Amino acid sequence: MTFRDPKLQQHVERAASLMTSLPDEQRPVCGLLDAWYWFRTVEGEDSSRAAEAVEHLLSAELRQALRQWYQGFGDKMNPAAIDFREHLSQLAGEKFG
Repeated sequence: MTFRDPKLQQHVERAASLMTSLPDEQRPVCGLLDAWYWFRTVEGEDSSRAAEAVEHLLSAELRQALRQWYQGFGDKMNPAAIDFREHLSQLAGEKFG
């Protein structure tokens, strides 16, 4: 992955490195989800870093890992996570989970 924003890259790499229990291909998904939440919370709904995190989540490079991430959780997520999954599904034009 090539990031435009170095702070986003640092956050994703740090968060992903902590998730040693996840399969390697799902660590970037976890890091990006964490980054999206953090930057959206801290910088607001219009955060360019949060938007870039979504771009990477929906990229061809990570699409299969994102599918697997949501298939693994099904509907065993909190309502905010389900809402975000549905938002990603709309953006991608496919149903995740």
